[in-house]
Amino acid sequence: MIPHDETKFEVVPINNNNNSTGKNESVIFVEQFVKDVCDFSSQYGSNISISYTAYNVAGNPSKFPDYGDFPQAFVMRTYGPWWNKAPSRLEDYMIQNNESVISQDYIDVEYYQEVYPIRISIYETYNPGSVVGIWVQNPSGQWFQLWNGPPQFVPQRPRIFSPPLKTCHFKTKMVRLEFNHDLLDYYTELDAVLLIGTSELIMPRNHMYHQNLSNLLQELDCNGYNEDIYNLTPDYLKANQDLTILKKMFHKYCILYNSRIMDNISKGKLVTTLEQHCHSVPPIEEAFNSLQEFLQEEFPKLIREMHLSSSSPICRISLPNDKTVLSTLNSIDSRPCGSFSALPDETVLKILRNLDLKTLCRLCRVNRHFSNIARDALLYTSLNLKPYWYCLNDHALKHLIPRCQYLQRLDLSWCGNYNMISDRDLVDFIHSCGSLLTHLRLNCCRFINDMVILEVSRICKNLKELCLRNCMGITSDGFSKLEKLQCLERLELYGTAIETSILCSILRKNPQMRHLNLAGMHDRLNVDEVAIELGNSCLQLESVDFWKAQTLTPHGVRALARCVNLREVDFGWCGGMGAPGDSLRALLSSCRYLEKVFLAALRGLTDRDLEPLLLCQRLQQLDLLGARSLTPDMCYGFLLWCPKLEMIDLSFCEGITDSKIQEWRQKYPHISFKRSFQANGTDLL
Repeated sequence: MIPHDETKFEVVPINNNNNSTGKNESVIFVEQFVKDVCDFSSQYGSNISISYTAYNVAGNPSKFPDYGDFPQAFVMRTYGPWWNKAPSRLEDYMIQNNESVISQDYIDVEYYQEVYPIRISIYETYNPGSVVGIWVQNPSGQWFQLWNGPPQFVPQRPRIFSPPLKTCHFKTKMVRLEFNHDLLDYYTELDAVLLIGTSELIMPRNHMYHQNLSNLLQELDCNGYNEDIYNLTPDYLKANQDLTILKKMFHKYCILYNSRIMDNISKGKLVTTLEQHCHSVPPIEEAFNSLQEFLQEEFPKLIREMHLSSSSPICRISLPNDKTVLSTLNSIDSRPCGSFSALPDETVLKILRNLDLKTLCRLCRVNRHFSNIARDALLYTSLNLKPYWYCLNDHALKHLIPRCQYLQRLDLSWCGNYNMISDRDLVDFIHSCGSLLTHLRLNCCRFINDMVILEVSRICKNLKELCLRNCMGITSDGFSKLEKLQCLERLELYGTAIETSILCSILRKNPQMRHLNLAGMHDRLNVDEVAIELGNSCLQLESVDFWKAQTLTPHGVRALARCVNLREVDFGWCGGMGAPGDSLRALLSSCRYLEKVFLAALRGLTDRDLEPLLLCQRLQQLDLLGARSLTPDMCYGFLLWCPKLEMIDLSFCEGITDSKIQEWRQKYPHISFKRSFQANGTDLL
């Protein structure tokens, strides 16, 4: 396999002191596919298989331009809105920190050679449209976003997704893709990711393109009008035709900036902390804009909702109009606070509680009055730092410590990887701010280790929720310390290495457990023993995720029947269940509150096993992928007797024809029928 292609040619220097060294220089156009997958948040495949795993995105495309469901592709765990509707869903806190589009998954990939990126092309071979962000990492380990956009409704056909990139002034070989699956009808699949870049920085010669090479390439694109503005290859054989034109007429369109010249340009001190991090808008101006928007749109609603008595000072203050807001904001500078100071501090705190973390930090730079209020610990009882994964470092974490003395809920998911935060830094933060924590999310924080878990178990005695998805740095010694916690109601261990005896001990100490996620676990975990412990100790259990647990058998399923409050179960791809016999009937008969039941790839499933599910009046989501013996009569029963049913997956159900699916779709338009498509008709099961 050829990792990358190079096109090299001489470039005549331009007579400009900023970009010429007085010698002929060469620029190389490099096209390369992924060398290695460094990190990811989820995958549909398991660690003991190559099907549907993240590592399938490495190398040249293997299926494109074919369209369909292929095991050789990279597939993530979720799609559509269904997981966010399930009983086990995680509610965001401090939601004002989130961008308008929330990233739900990511994958980090590495290439062979560092280049200045010109184009990143994503080969989507099934249900495209979920890519919402593209990031690159500089040589110092910091991340910069080259593109972001909303998820898209896209026709069901393969495409090469190549959104326009911002200018990148450094070389990189590390790329992160972010995804949002809300609009997907079914699982998305990626075949490959192509990085095209140059050995030297190039810029458009004509200033009409605003120094953005993507604008120039769009002008050079000869593919004609395309309804999908990001799909540059309606004819994939003509992919990157604009780059071919650019190479041939480079001197006409571009200026070459030699890397030795760029190295001499002062880059200054890169500011990455939350207190100092800013974009194109000046910090104080952005803070004013955020505050003004809140005062104009949300503040009147807040006043009406407060229902204070007429004696309250707030009721004697008239609601602000545009003129009042502008007058107030103009008075907020180094001089006294003006009319805004008429508001009691309690009211100002209610207002500031609706601002995002960056704006709160920037308000501290307005004046002393704002600084004191914006640092009040009551504004930091919940802290969602996941949206700041790209800039959160040890300095920013230490900076937040004085503000987090009343911290109760903390989300550090995706943060701290690539040595931006050390285990020692997090231990110090937990030691200072963790005594009141009830919710702690550390999903995909690869630096989490036994030392961190020890501090969590020692300090966070009131912890109700602990999420440790993909925290592979924790050993049995670390997990054993969690036995000290006795208030846990949610425990998420997706992809970790916890041992059976330790997990069972944790469950015995936490009888109020409501949500347990053991998806994608290693085969050393005896899920049958865990299920038995749940049936004995955790009778308030509401959701359990055993997805791809090969050690779950009918014996463990029967033990779970004692957890009569179950609302959600996922036994998908649990090959050890075989023919479930009466165990599944016993579970479904006992648990009448079930809302989500996923039984994907259980080959031995029969109509008789599923009959008790007809009595679950709250059933909303049902996954029966691969149930070969399933009959149309049983499916029709679900449509008739489950009035709240919203989604049913009947992929690879041999007894259900495509024509029957079409008939039901017309008759029951409020129900989403899922049906996997594969061009070659290959049976994945």
